[in-house]
This record gives sequence, C-alpha cells and structure tokens, in this order.
Amino acid sequence: MLNDLLSLAQESTPEKRHQLVEHVTELFVRGANSYQTEEIALFNTVLESMLPSMEPEQKKAISEQLAPIDDTSHKVAYELAREEIDIARPMLTSSNALKTEDILRLAKTMGQGHLLAISKRQHLEAKVTDVLLERGESPVKQSVAANAGAEFSDWGSRLLIKLAEQDEKIRDAMMERADITESDYDKLINQMPEAQQAKIRKLRQENETLIQDLFHKASKVVASSKLERKATRINAKVTLKEIRAGQRSLSKAITQLSLSNNLFDICFLLAEMAGLEQKYVTNVMVRYDSTGVAVLCRAMGVENADYTALCKARAMHNKQPQSTAENWANDYQSLSDRDARRLLSFMKIRLQTLEGQAA
Repeated sequence: MLNDLLSLAQESTPEKRHQLVEHVTELFVRGANSYQTEEIALFNTVLESMLPSMEPEQKKAISEQLAPIDDTSHKVAYELAREEIDIARPMLTSSNALKTEDILRLAKTMGQGHLLAISKRQHLEAKVTDVLLERGESPVKQSVAANAGAEFSDWGSRLLIKLAEQDEKIRDAMMERADITESDYDKLINQMPEAQQAKIRKLRQENETLIQDLFHKASKVVASSKLERKATRINAKVTLKEIRAGQRSLSKAITQLSLSNNLFDICFLLAEMAGLEQKYVTNVMVRYDSTGVAVLCRAMGVENADYTALCKARAMHNKQPQSTAENWANDYQSLSDRDARRLLSFMKIRLQTLEGQAA
C-alpha cells in the first residue's frame, strides 16, 4: 500500500494527482477503523498536500466521504469546512474532526448557508447556538430550535420564546423540546390560536394523572411487573446502535420483538430513543390502558401496523382480551405525530420538575 501511494505521489500530471486523491480516500474510508496511527497519519499527510490543487468537484466528493471519519485530519476538515457551501456542508453538519472552537469560529465568520449547515450538527454547545441565533436569518433560527441536540443559554431560550410569537415553526419546534421550563411551555401555549390552546391544554390535563402515577409509582410497578427479557435473536443494544445510525427502523424492531413477546427490550429501545428513564417506560408498558405507550410510540414514529403488533403483545402479557388490543390500535390512529411529540415533551418537563421538587 505504501509503495502504491509513493509511486502515485511521484506523478505530476493532474490526472495522476486526481487518481492519487481518489485512491488514498478510498483506502482511508475502507479501513479507517483498523489502520495503525502511522498509516492514518500517512493518508492525512497526502490529502493535506493534495488539497490546494484539487478541483471543486473532487473536494466535494472527499468532503462527503471523510465527514463521517473521526480520524480525518483536522486541517483537511477545517479547510473543507471553509469552502463554498456545497463542499463545506458535510463537514459542517457531521464531522467530529472539527472541535467546538472551530465551529464557533466558522459560525462567527461564514455566511448563512454555512450557519444553516452548522445548525444541523448532532450536538451544539450554548455558546455556538448563541452565535447562530445572533447572526442567523429565520431558516437558521428555525433549524436551531428544531435541533434536539442544541443547548441554549438563558439568553438563547428567551430569544426563541420571543421569536415564537411571530414564527409558528419556532413555536412548534420549541413545544417539542424537553429542555424548557413549564413556565416557557405555558408561554408557548398562550401564543397559539385559541382553538389550539384549548386542545393542547385538554391533552395536557388528561395526561397529568398519568405523569403523577409515573413519578410516584414507577419503581413499585417495575418491581412487581415481572417483565422479563425473552429469548430472541435480536440483540437490543446492537439494534439500538443500528437505529441511531439510520440502518434499522425502530418501528420494525418493535414488531419483531412483539412477535417474541419481548416487552422488556421494547421498553429499553423506547426509553433510549425517547430520552426517558426505563422505569417510566416499563410503567406505561404494563398499565391496563394505552395512553402512555401510545404517546411514546407515536412520538417515536412507530407505524400503525407495528403498534398493533405491540398492542397484541401487551394484551397477552396483561391477560387482557384481544378486543382490547384492537381498541388500542384503533385509538392510535387518531393520535397525531405532532400532539404526541408535544405530550412527550411535556411529560419529560413535568417529570423533571417533580424530580427536582423531590430532591
């Protein structure tokens, strides 16, 4: 491999240099998880030296290929992130080779397209979101509000709540977050048209009893539920990793586990994906009603047919008639995605409040 790289590096024609970049990038991406430190350093050195002479199309291609590779050279990642937006976007959106300081510097100096790409990163510290909210136009602000991995300063939260008065997209996004206060949630509701206010308050009131039960009884319910992991070919932790990587559907995984009556692992997956403690998910899973589990599943995008499979498994576990499972499945179809996400967010906010009061 080293001889091949050295041989290609000695060629001076544009075609050969192009070939070298493609060859090095392909080798790097293919074996990034197995190469030794010295080999990774060689790949990065070659790419760094070739970067100034690359054509835009090739820069765009390697940006897309190298953005998911954590061992990509910091220099390569940063230089590509400063290019025109079509080249920079993959690095700005997903590269872990860029540090917070790099992202902050880019957010302070680059244009709206770059800011929008940054706003979609999996995690954003509050000092970065402050800059995005200060410099970004409406699409950037809306994207920041909708990014579940974005942290907000007190100033950032106040600004977004204020902007939500005139921007419905920001209001809808903020109402699906679990990192705002109950007071802010009430302010957002007050900004809605009256009919929507009445609907969301009614849904919230109906779920308050469930939330109180979850907080006060979850541990006891879990202890007495006798919910056990069933023998299955599905490895829940591997499945979770695949779901997060977009390689597998949570909805279909729930059907597979339901067919094995493995409610234990379904609770694990739903808890991890929803950001709830597993004891709370176990509680809603073994209850004799469907309200809590329906909210969780709809908010997580579980499709009707897959939820029906879960209903049958729940009814069997609870020794309830299958007609009950059918009623649960029918009720599920009337629950909208948006209402479910809002109810889940409020559930998390309320549980955090109750936990704080009890501490």
